[in-house]
Amino acid sequence: MNAEKRKETYSLHSLLGFLAMGKTGANPPVSAVLTDETGSILASAHTQKFGGYHAERELYSRYPNTGENQVLSVSLEPCTHFGKTPPCRDLVIEKKPKEIKLGWKDPNPLVSSGDWEKYAESGISVTLDPMLAKVSLPFLQGFLHRIKTGRPWVWIKAATSIEGNYASKEKRKERVSSEEMDLYLQVFRAKMDAIAVGPGTVFVDSPSLHFRITEEMVLTQKPGIRVTELEPFFEAGAGLISSLLSYTKDSEKLHRLEEEVYQPFRIFCLDENRLPSETFFAKQRELTEKFGVKKCIFFILTEDDSKPIAKELEEQIKILSPYEGILIYSDEGDKFLEILGELGINTLLCEAGSFFPNFLQNELSEEDRVLEIRNEKKSIPNGIPFVYHNEPLISEYQVGSNRIFIRKPQRSI
Repeated sequence: MNAEKRKETYSLHSLLGFLAMGKTGANPPVSAVLTDETGSILASAHTQKFGGYHAERELYSRYPNTGENQVLSVSLEPCTHFGKTPPCRDLVIEKKPKEIKLGWKDPNPLVSSGDWEKYAESGISVTLDPMLAKVSLPFLQGFLHRIKTGRPWVWIKAATSIEGNYASKEKRKERVSSEEMDLYLQVFRAKMDAIAVGPGTVFVDSPSLHFRITEEMVLTQKPGIRVTELEPFFEAGAGLISSLLSYTKDSEKLHRLEEEVYQPFRIFCLDENRLPSETFFAKQRELTEKFGVKKCIFFILTEDDSKPIAKELEEQIKILSPYEGILIYSDEGDKFLEILGELGINTLLCEAGSFFPNFLQNELSEEDRVLEIRNEKKSIPNGIPFVYHNEPLISEYQVGSNRIFIRKPQRSI
């Protein structure tokens, strides 16, 4: 395979992973590409929505033809267990490609990872491909992280002024990021399994948190560029933002067509002493009815978890959530993340004011990331600084008047 065809295959894996991310539920967003002996692409696919075909099975359902010299490249090792679908390994052996190139071994304990004797017995060679691992990591990181740690891959996001402040001292409700970022941020939301907000935001803003794209967002979107010259080879966070800037414009129609599938869970942390208004609950009921599925999760901050949840709140939760309300203390950020991991949440976006930097101050890992969007045309003098605005920089981008910083959280508050 020549260099140009290899580049085409890797680029296709990247796009497939991006499109799969956000709609596969607890399953990993895997990409699969089938090529002939010259490297020409025969077929490609990605994992379908949760409960649907995995990438390999979807690929062969589209292209059942087999050939002696075909090469199958898959971003994650084919599964070996029966789940909602039969093992993909058995299907691949049946199709008998000459070679399988893998990006990552599967850390799932249900998978017999590295047990490739059955492939060898069928005359199929298996190799690990570092470049395939690199291009697929941004989309698989959430799954790999959850299987390894039991917690989702966490992003802390904030829009800040040119001074690095996220709000005025009075916490006035005002727009900070520019409209040029709206489309990117909505598609970024679609890539996440869950979006979370703290009690102050819920009480003041009554946020919807659902994924949506409007014509105005499409018209005001501006192209993004990477400012940073170098970044680590295996860097999932920067890779995801680079993909977001590269693919958003051309994929927005597809995301709009599959709006229902790309909806993240909406996670609300509530203060038991300051519950949200009826406006908030009405908005969430409307979204639940619109999409036909309960996608809210409620955590109630309490000082005494032996007290029951207020009956009125409990009734609202039953309408909006597939789970009961979860009582939690203000220092139980670990419990918060572990519960979400148990629910199969691979990726979590925390909309940051002051709540999540405090709530998760001792819980962020080396792999978690901070996304700061600094609007150089917005000034909030003497405002409240974003806690992480001086953390070590991994990568920087520019979209219109917005500087986008990807940072690694290193300190506690």
